[in-house]
Amino acid sequence: MAAQERPTIRSRPLTLVHEIPIARIKRFWDGLKEGKVYATKCKKCGQLYYPPQVDCFKCLGSDVEWVALSDEGVIETFTESHLKPQGFTHYEEPYIIAIARTPEGAKVMGWLEGISADKARVGLKVKITTTIKPDGYPAIVFKPAETS
Repeated sequence: MAAQERPTIRSRPLTLVHEIPIARIKRFWDGLKEGKVYATKCKKCGQLYYPPQVDCFKCLGSDVEWVALSDEGVIETFTESHLKPQGFTHYEEPYIIAIARTPEGAKVMGWLEGISADKARVGLKVKITTTIKPDGYPAIVFKPAETS
């Protein structure tokens, strides 16, 4: 015998908007608008941080430098999504989200465009660019690198 469910009522859609402080990592966001992806590197121990951090968790130092990451990467993993989370309802579907490793060793997440999911693969060489999405937010985009 199946368990009886209690009566329910559907809630109204909820939207949460937060003011996210970015003063210490503003260069990262400005870089995305300029077409660059930045990481930080601890001047004391050399630890690279992506996403950027202004405090080093390895040596506990706070003296970091900004490093522009390469515009090249290699796909390490990806997934094709057929669902849109709240806040992304205006994006086309399906879309591919991927993680690419840069020559500096940073793992960067972004949108994989210009290729279908059936042709995407781990090990695919990509160019890393940035764009402003239709909602006005900057985003990282990977496109297959041209073969010679």
